[in-house]
Amino acid sequence: MKLRTSLMVVAFLAFAMVSARLAYAAPQADGCSLLTAAQIQKVLGQPFGKPTESKFPPAYGKQPWGSHCEYTSQKGPHVRVVFIVYVDVSASEAKQTFDRLSMWFAPKSKPAIGDSAYMDASHAIHVLKGKVRYYISIHPANEKELKDLAASVAARI
Repeated sequence: MKLRTSLMVVAFLAFAMVSARLAYAAPQADGCSLLTAAQIQKVLGQPFGKPTESKFPPAYGKQPWGSHCEYTSQKGPHVRVVFIVYVDVSASEAKQTFDRLSMWFAPKSKPAIGDSAYMDASHAIHVLKGKVRYYISIHPANEKELKDLAASVAARI
C-alpha cells in the first residue's frame, strides 16, 4: 500500500513538473494578430502582406515564448515592420520584466501609450499594456508612424 501511494505521488509530481515546463515553453498563440497588415497600411499608407511569423525566446528563464512578426511592404518604397509580442502570466510579471528590460535599452523618450512605453536609441518602441509587452520597429525609421502603430496595437488589447 505504501509503495503504491509513493508511486502515485511520484507520478503526480513528475506530471506536474512536465506540465509546468511545457506551459512556459509553449509559444504564444498567433501573437501577430495584434498587429494586422490593414493596421500597418492605415498608418503607413501602403499595402503590406501577411507577416512572416516565428517564435521568439523569453527574456528571462521560464517566461513564456513570444511571437516575432515581420511585415514587408508590397508596393512603393521598401518598408519593413518588426513586431515582437509577449503575453505574460500576469500584469505584475509583465511590468517587472518590462522594467528590467528598460535598463538594457536606453530610453530616449516616454510616449503616453499603454500602461508604459519608451522609445529607444535605435528608433524602436517598447510598450507594456496589462500582461502584454511588445516591441515595434520600422525600417526606415519614422517616429510618428511608430507611435501611431504602437497606439493602434494598445487599442486592441
